Amino acid sequence: MASIIDALRSDHSRLTKLLDALERQVDAFGEGGTLDFQIADGVLHYCRTYPDLHHHPREDLVFERLKARDPATAEALGDLRGEHRKLAQATERFAAALEAVEQDVPMERDELTGAAGDFLKAYRHHIMMEEKHFFPAAQRALTPEDWRQLAAQSAPVADPLFDIREDERFDALFEDIVAWDSNLPSGA
Repeated sequence: MASIIDALRSDHSRLTKLLDALERQVDAFGEGGTLDFQIADGVLHYCRTYPDLHHHPREDLVFERLKARDPATAEALGDLRGEHRKLAQATERFAAALEAVEQDVPMERDELTGAAGDFLKAYRHHIMMEEKHFFPAAQRALTPEDWRQLAAQSAPVADPLFDIREDERFDALFEDIVAWDSNLPSGA
């Protein structure tokens, strides 16, 4: 059990670092500064290649098992697959706005910051819901045999930014995260 939930929580922690990096960029852009498109593109590429393709499907498997073990709790949590689809849609809306700006399509600054804000808000709310409600419910309801079966169904995949980082589209994002983390006070 611990390894799946621990891996999902680790993904959330890492994803929060990406969201923080993007938020810093969007805040600066919203105040009239420039946006580092490499960082923003890195966040979008990451969300399209890791959470959308690996992290969310793994959560969906756990959720399906929770629905079988504790239907009332699963129903109270809502439609997790639908939430994941909404996150993918928010990602695509932000990507479309960013692409328009990159291609010099006339656009108000607040259109891009609005799409980015919606993306950030959706991801942060979703992570909070899963950490506070979904993961604890799964830990309470699923049996050791459920966790063994889930582990057999969903082998972990290396994180393309934090584990293997072979894609140069992540370079600026990774450097930003490392630089930010190194400037934090000890214990933060």
